[in-house]
Amino acid sequence: MDDEGQKRIAEGLEVLFARQRDFQERHGFDFWKLPPEKRRDMFVRQLFAAMSELGEAGDEVNKWWKKGSKEPEALTEKKDAILEEMVDVLHFYMGALLTLGCDGKDVAEAYLKKLEINHKRQEDKGLGYV
Repeated sequence: MDDEGQKRIAEGLEVLFARQRDFQERHGFDFWKLPPEKRRDMFVRQLFAAMSELGEAGDEVNKWWKKGSKEPEALTEKKDAILEEMVDVLHFYMGALLTLGCDGKDVAEAYLKKLEINHKRQEDKGLGYV
């Protein structure tokens, strides 16, 4: 990926993180301002909230007891509900990262670095994950 593409990714994430930060500050969820022991607690809480929302997204297509949930069409038919849950995951994920003191640029850099590693792992079976 060229420098322009990397810059666009970082800018896009910065917009999302700025909106998330604004939301959290307006509603008293500015956990990055807490003392370290409370900030750690809120980081963990946000991670578990994200995992819970991820489970809810999975439940949309994995409830064996619920009609329509395991059919092949479920993914398409339940797209809006799944998307809503995945956005909730993103909300808590960004909140956790803000609590760590990260911003969109940090996340973009970490993502692109890890993406490069993952490409190498897929291309070189000796590195694993293939």
